[in-house]
Amino acid sequence: MKIEELMERIRLPKEARELARTEQIGAQEYEVWKDKFYQDIRQFIGEWKEMDGRYVWALEFYLKLAMDTYGEYQERGYTDHVFDETFYDITIWCRECYRKHGVYGLDELWWLGQSVKMELFRLGRLQFEPILVKKDMKGREQTIQAGTKALNVHIPEGEPLRIEACRESFLRAAEFFGKEYQVYVCDSWLLSPHLKEVLPETSNIIRFQKLFEITDVGYQYPQAEQRIFGEILEDKRQYPENTTLQKRAKEYVLSGRDLGIGIGFIDESYK
Repeated sequence: MKIEELMERIRLPKEARELARTEQIGAQEYEVWKDKFYQDIRQFIGEWKEMDGRYVWALEFYLKLAMDTYGEYQERGYTDHVFDETFYDITIWCRECYRKHGVYGLDELWWLGQSVKMELFRLGRLQFEPILVKKDMKGREQTIQAGTKALNVHIPEGEPLRIEACRESFLRAAEFFGKEYQVYVCDSWLLSPHLKEVLPETSNIIRFQKLFEITDVGYQYPQAEQRIFGEILEDKRQYPENTTLQKRAKEYVLSGRDLGIGIGFIDESYK
């Protein structure tokens, strides 16, 4: 696969394509950094942060990594459609980089590394990451034991969370990963039961969280504020009110409350 084909397939913005075409990373430099990426991604990111022009550099580098990964997809018999869906994440984070830093590039290197290493796949609306459950998840009638093979569910930004599309993603995941993985787990602000205080029962978010059995709520990080408003501000009064969700969430946090992060599971084998 050539870089032009990849950029077309993942629908990278025109301005980003022009930057990626500059070919600033030579073959030898690429191999050196690729070794660093696979050996210790945290150290890789630490060194990358010291680099001038690092956002644009990262865009070119990760496009090159994606092209290499495409060969692995073909060897494993994974479809081009799954590849295109999965690596569309580059485009999502490229646009986010522009929103935050005013330049088309990448700064979510650890997260995108999951796709490069084939530890994360997008199948329709949702992303799935094979994991082992770290600790027991106690539901009303059953417990998901620590060590259970499960698919960690992630929800990419940028599209409505339509319940029909989510159900289709779960069906595709069952086919893609097989019977070895019949438990789905998720930790996200979207599963916070407090959202029922700010959203109607008919909302896509509430319908999505009803698919899961919620086992816990955490408050270690204001993830909801970051996702709803785009950034976390010390002065909550400065949050925008461009949508109904933003208006209601702003009222909620200004009252001194925290929406939190919900944790839950779906066990298809149990059903």
